[in-house]
Amino acid sequence: MRKLNKCFTILFVMTGFMLTSCSSDSGETAGESTGDYWPSKVGNQWIFDQDGSESTIKILSSSNKDGNTYYKFNQLFGGNDEISGTAGASLKKVKGDYYVSIDEVTYDAEGITGKMTGYEFIFFKDYLEVNQTWTGSYSQETTFNIANFPAIKMTVNYTGTILEKGTSIKVKEVTYDNVVKFKFHLDASMQGQTSSSDSYYWIAKDVGIVKFETSGSTSELVSYSVK
Repeated sequence: MRKLNKCFTILFVMTGFMLTSCSSDSGETAGESTGDYWPSKVGNQWIFDQDGSESTIKILSSSNKDGNTYYKFNQLFGGNDEISGTAGASLKKVKGDYYVSIDEVTYDAEGITGKMTGYEFIFFKDYLEVNQTWTGSYSQETTFNIANFPAIKMTVNYTGTILEKGTSIKVKEVTYDNVVKFKFHLDASMQGQTSSSDSYYWIAKDVGIVKFETSGSTSELVSYSVK
């Protein structure tokens, strides 16, 4: 029973990190972009201060899939004191829609190892106005190294909401203009259990994400280099 409870904890924490199995969105056609809010070229990087600890997000490579370019990051999220997880993460842009694609996740915690299928979702729409939203869902399947333990399926519904647009924000003594603030809400259900989380992002034109708040943690941009 302890291992079972630990497995559920792992799954919900991993979902809360999200700063392809089956996925879908609201079905709306992507609108024309109003600017580049996440500059995407190999070598671009952003250094963040997350509650006193610095981490670097860097675009390592690009590849083509089904006529779309995917930009591969070194990381977009990681583990915590209880969970160590790794996954490949990529960005795809279709007009003004910004997709995040996460590869299969592998993790190891207290002797439990497992794999979670990947997924893809619309992270941001740069052409929407204040109070407009976008929605979608994806499903995941997770397996553990426990004998006779069945695969666990999770369904996640998400809603993004534009909160502010065309504003400025001061982060680490630097003022960024042309900023969009949005909320990303997740509702996850699994084996009769549910979990919800809200994350907040500030993203600046021609810069990228400059600040985000999720799960009680705040990350702020320290420096960046984009081409």
